[in-house]
Amino acid sequence: MLKAISQSYSGLQEFQQMLDITAHNIANVNTVAYKEKQVSFHELTYRVLGERRLPQAGSPPLPPHNSGRGVAVSSVVPSREQGGLAFTGRNMDLAVVGEGFFRVTLPGGGYAYTRSGNFSLDMDGNFTMPGGILLDPPLLLGEREDMIDFESLMVTPSGIVQANRLQPGDEADPLAEPTGNIIELGQLQLYTFINPQSLSEIGGNLLLPSAATGPPREGSPGADGYGEIRQGFLESANVDLARQVASLIRGQRALQSGSRVLHVADELWALTLNLQS
Repeated sequence: MLKAISQSYSGLQEFQQMLDITAHNIANVNTVAYKEKQVSFHELTYRVLGERRLPQAGSPPLPPHNSGRGVAVSSVVPSREQGGLAFTGRNMDLAVVGEGFFRVTLPGGGYAYTRSGNFSLDMDGNFTMPGGILLDPPLLLGEREDMIDFESLMVTPSGIVQANRLQPGDEADPLAEPTGNIIELGQLQLYTFINPQSLSEIGGNLLLPSAATGPPREGSPGADGYGEIRQGFLESANVDLARQVASLIRGQRALQSGSRVLHVADELWALTLNLQS
């Protein structure tokens, strides 16, 4: 009975964690570029039970008898399935279609990575996430505010940032390459990892590399396997509500069954103690 109590308790703990993760997925169904978490379980190592009977002469040895120890969560990994594109019409909203992450500079220094492209312009003309986190590399569009029309800001699928001149007859900007009345203002980059499932989440749609992800690899959107950028769209969460509801029901039934087994094992153990007393 003690083994049944221990195994049931391990199941209750892990099924509760499964329900917690399912609830977290459902809560973030409208979060930009959120990736659904998937839970995997594994058996705990078996224990060998001692054989109480003496072996019979001439008989082959009996295989050892094993007893399970319960269950544990083996991994919680985000799904890298592409989320749907939601049209917003804002020229500062960017979605990555395919592989790749934007890189941003954290306030305390260092880099983080994100698929969330709901950017805005700060007073210096930099692309920023909610909270003022800067996109890297900075574009410093504010230095050209007298020459470009910010309402016409365009980002091509290959990540080139462009805008129209305020007055087509003005002298060309020495820092830009004019093409007719359009000025090229910079180039956005994307970053990929060998093992993106190992990126560590720190909240705010931000991810940090770990020892298992490998170093970031930089590339231009649309080239060498990197995804393209869609302006005026945001990547939706890839949460499948039908799958989450099924997981919720499965976790609830598992918790009910595990609690029932624990209750019966506890009653049998109490009965055994009463018989010995």
